[in-house]
Parts: sequence; C-alpha cells; structure tokens
Amino acid sequence: MILKREGYYDEQNARGGTFDITGTAAVTDKQIWGFNASEGAVLEVIKGVKVGTTNVSTLTEIRALKEDISAILLTTLIDPLFGGVIYCVDGYIITSIKLTSGSLHCYKQPTQITAA
Repeated sequence: MILKREGYYDEQNARGGTFDITGTAAVTDKQIWGFNASEGAVLEVIKGVKVGTTNVSTLTEIRALKEDISAILLTTLIDPLFGGVIYCVDGYIITSIKLTSGSLHCYKQPTQITAA
C-alpha cells in the first residue's frame, strides 16, 4: 500500500470518518489527514509519515517510519491551538497524536491500516 492523500473533496467530506480525542492517552492506531481543536488545546506529541510512503501495510511499519512533525505545525509544541481551525500537516499523514489538554475532532484517511 502507498500512503497518500485521497484528494481535496474526499478530505473535505471526511469520507474516512471522524473520531474525537478527549483524554491524554496517545492515539497511535489511526491515520488522520487533519483535525479541529478545542480553543486552547495543547499537543504533547504529533508524529507522522510522509505522503507517498510506499510498502506500508502494518502499524509496526508505520511506527518504524513515523517522525516528529511538531515543528511543521507549530512554533513550539506547547503553543495552544485555535478553535474552529482545520489543522493539517502539509506533506504528512498524522499517525500518532497525544494531548496535554483540550480535545480534538480528527478526520481519518479513507483507507486505514489496522493490522499490527
């Protein structure tokens, strides 16, 4: 499988589905293209895999390739997020995200890798 964005309309319609993060446990078993944050939410960790990564078919392979993408999204990781904004990390699919505070409404990629 090749990790890629599905296209503008697929992303805007969130055809992959959505889910919410309301606690401080890390989410590492989903691939998301973006999220909305509650006003003032703070991330502890955000990691991803480059769009176009090839031959990835398990979560283990994703975890081996993921990299810290916080500097692409924020000036510093402790910056509070704005509410009502769709956050997307250009060139990456988010594969690991953890909050310090607040909540996120996440938009999943239409194709999910779920096998360990």
